[in-house]
Order: sequence, then structure tokens, then C-alpha cells
Amino acid sequence: MRHAWIVLALLIGTCAHAQVPETALQTAIATRLDALAQQPLGALRIGDNTLGALVSRFYAQRADAPLWQSAARLRALDDALDGLVDDGLAAQDYGGDRLSHDVLRLQHHAPMTDTERAGIDVRATAAYLLALLQLRHGVLDVDTFYPDWKAAPRWSESAAWLQTAARAAEGGAVTAAFTAARPSAPVYAQLRRALQRLRDEAAAGGWFALPAGPTLKPGMHDARVALLRRRLLVSGDLTRTAQSDADDYDAALADAVRAFQSRHGLQADGALGPATLAALNVPVTTRIEQLRLDLERARWYLHDLPPRYVQVDPANYRLDYYNDGRLAWSTRVQVGQPWRPTPVLRSAITRLTLDPSWVVPPMILREDMLPKLRRDPDYLARNHLRVFDAQGQPVAADSIHWTRPPAGLTLRQEPGPGGALGLVAFRFANTHEVYLHDTPHKALFAQTRRAFSSGCVRVENAMELAQLLLNDPTRWNAESLQTAASYDVTRDVPLNPPVPLRIIYWTVAVQPDGRIGLVPDVYHQDPALREALGDALARQEQAFAPAD
Repeated sequence: MRHAWIVLALLIGTCAHAQVPETALQTAIATRLDALAQQPLGALRIGDNTLGALVSRFYAQRADAPLWQSAARLRALDDALDGLVDDGLAAQDYGGDRLSHDVLRLQHHAPMTDTERAGIDVRATAAYLLALLQLRHGVLDVDTFYPDWKAAPRWSESAAWLQTAARAAEGGAVTAAFTAARPSAPVYAQLRRALQRLRDEAAAGGWFALPAGPTLKPGMHDARVALLRRRLLVSGDLTRTAQSDADDYDAALADAVRAFQSRHGLQADGALGPATLAALNVPVTTRIEQLRLDLERARWYLHDLPPRYVQVDPANYRLDYYNDGRLAWSTRVQVGQPWRPTPVLRSAITRLTLDPSWVVPPMILREDMLPKLRRDPDYLARNHLRVFDAQGQPVAADSIHWTRPPAGLTLRQEPGPGGALGLVAFRFANTHEVYLHDTPHKALFAQTRRAFSSGCVRVENAMELAQLLLNDPTRWNAESLQTAASYDVTRDVPLNPPVPLRIIYWTVAVQPDGRIGLVPDVYHQDPALREALGDALARQEQAFAPAD
């Protein structure tokens, strides 16, 4: 994203700066800035700063020279703010109605005092900078929702960034500045296009709800089949060439149902059952709201992407490995149960453990293991678990009263074919005691919804991922890795350099063809985000609303 701003600066670097204004207008702007600091608009938070402080810094670099006294320049900002609707935002979130009125006043050369002109200028600058920064960082603070994300420092509030933003506005390149501020990852543009399509569908009246009834399967005949065809035409899952008015549930319709199911995290069996019917009947307005939330998440996740990294998406039960900035490999994963969710975080995989043992985390020992040990005296032996005291010394299991065990006990599962971590574990720093690992529970990968773990990520084809991360086909090919992880000796293999890891959470499903679906909110995180985003934008809109 730094490169996008550099390119933008080069494109507009030759644009002429605004002429030095009359001192009276400069004085009026200075007075207006003092007042802004005391108003709700100036008090809006931008990271660790306020919008008022940022606007004051912007004008300090210009000796309080105005920027928005040209109708054409102000109209460029007005048009760019209108385009934010495809980002899940709205022009009125940035005082768009007042701004449109100000454009008309300037366009028709309405008589105004210096105080009125200063008000126009400062409000426009506040809207401009706020929109740029919210496209760059999101409306909300990601660390409020995901403390382990540890967002990068906001370089975009630097003096150089303020100068580039000013030159963009002077050169009429506000739309280009907004484009540069958005995440450059292709998926963000895909999300914007998907939202535009949904808004068009809503403007046309939305889609109709299918009536309830028994499950429909290929080969059946039913009066609802024609309605199902019409509904799948609307979503683009069925082509017009495959359309038929017949009531037979044919192969083409089953394929279209599978496409819809795949995009929405459902079992792709081609049948119209209760879950698929419910997903088809979600109103378009609800889908729009879901996509708005994921656009906000995208503004958190998709900046500053390293060229090589691993990304885990629990809601889509998927792990992706990127190399040279491109998706190089994907696999299915099993993730934390809803009451023990896999955390959102940024870290780096620093080492692999081949043939790993498993030290039972304290929470799992307390909540899962102890009840089993109290019911089943043979549980430890059957699962190859050994007991150690607080000093790390082995303890005979039959010497412990499991109803009230002594403090400091540790359970460790020795490596083996049934070991919880399988052949390999991927280690990374985090406060949740979670990691990626192989698993003996491979049959569970066939399930559509795979929230089975206690927070760790179980990786299908984990040895393939190990080979990719080690990136040393001479020393660490598939055969040598398998030999090293031969259930014999536990071994750590460092990654040099470490490979960045991002565990994200969003309910977007992006298909290989770029089409978008929305999957179930397995960790029920959407309601809190929807409320927080709505409240923040309402406060923001209100802050722009008061008259001078």
C-alpha cells in the first residue's frame, strides 16, 4: 500500500499548489480549527489521535491555506464520497449532504463570509482525511475486537502522508487517493463488486422467498422446482441456457444448487433441504449487511500483506499458503468449537515439531480430562498419557485421587499413531496455547462444518504444508520428512526465516472464479460487529450534522 501512495504522489506531484489566500481567510481557518477541537467532529478518534488534531496538523503544513474553495475540487470530493457506498459506507457518514450543498454554493458563487468559507474548507478536509484513514484502517479499531491482531503502526498519519493527501486533492485526484487507500488485494475489489450487485438486486425489489415443503432431490417432480429455477437465475448459479419451465429436478438444476451450497458453506449435495432453503430465503438486505461487515474486516486484514505467509480462516474451515504474493496451496482445516473458538491473531511460524508429544493445556485438563479420569480409570493408559508433578517428575497415575488432584499436575501424551498432534505441529508465539498441527481424526475433514477442536487448527495434509514451509526439496522432501517423523524421536526443525501467520475471521466465501458467497457465522461474531459499526457511523454522521 505504501507503493500505491508513492505512485499517486508521483502522478500528482506536478500539480500546482493552491495560490496563497487572503490573510483574512487564513485567520478564519485558524479560528475554525480552534473551534473544531471543541466539537464532536473534532473529537472523533483516529487511532490514538483525534480528527481535530489531524486536521490541524494538515493545515499547519499549509500555513492555514484553504484547499476546497474551488467548486470543481469540492465536487471531486463529493463524487468520491458517493463511491464509498460500494465499500459498505455512505456519503452521509462524512457529511455528504452538507458537502453537496456547499458545492452548489461555490458553483453559483453565492456570497459568503470568510467564516463561512473557512467552515466549508475545514469540514471538507475532515471528511477527506477521515474517509482516507477509514479506508486504510477500518472504521473501528481492530484491536478492540481482536487484541492479538496487533495492527501495524499507522504510518498513514505521517507528515509525508498528509502532504501526499493534500497534493491529491489539489490535483483533482481524490478518487485516486481513495483507491490508493483501499486494500490492494484483489478480494477487496471482488467484495465491492459483490456489494454493488446486491444493492442493484435490492433496488429491483430483492429476491422472493421459496415456500416450505419436503426436501427436493434430483429426479423428483414438484411445483416448487420452477420457483427454485427462477431464484437460482437471480443469484447467477443457474444459467438461462439451463433454464426450463418443467417441474422436474434435473441434473442442471442440481448442479446449480450445488454451486449455491458451495458458496454458502453448506453441504453440496444438490438437494433442496431445510438448510439450503433457509440460506436461499435470507433477504437481500441481510446479505448486504453481512457483506458490509466483511468489508470492514477486509480493511483490517488485507493491508501490508507479506509476499509469503499462511492464512487460516476458521469460518470457511480453510488454510491458504501464499508465496510471492499468490495463492500457492490450500487445504481443509478443523477449528475450535463455538465455545472454544480459534483466536484471530497475527504471528509467525518459527519451527516445526516432528513426531510431537502433547502437553495437555490446563484448561483442557481441568474441563475435559478430569471428568473423564474420574469416570474411567483406564483413560490415561488407553490414550498413552503420562502424569508429571509440579517439578516435572513422573507420578504413578493410580496414586492420585482424581476427585481432588494436587496442584501443578501435567499430563503429557507421548508421540505415536494415535497422538493428538499427529506427525507434525507448527509452532508460533501466542497467548492462547494454540498451534497448527496434524491430527489422527482425518475422517472429520469430510464434514462440511468442522468446528471440532479446543482452539487449535488441525490441518489436512499437514506434511505437505511442512514441506512447503521448509522450502528445501533436497533436505526436506516428502520422503525425508516422513522418515524423520517416524514415531521415534521428537525433533524441532527451525524455520529460517519464520513464516508469517494470519488467522482471520470473516464470513465471506470467495470462489476460484471470484464469485462471493456468505457462510454461517460459526462463532457468532457478526452481531457485536454490526452493533459497533452502526453506532460508530451514527455518531460520525451526527458529528458532521450540526450547523455552524
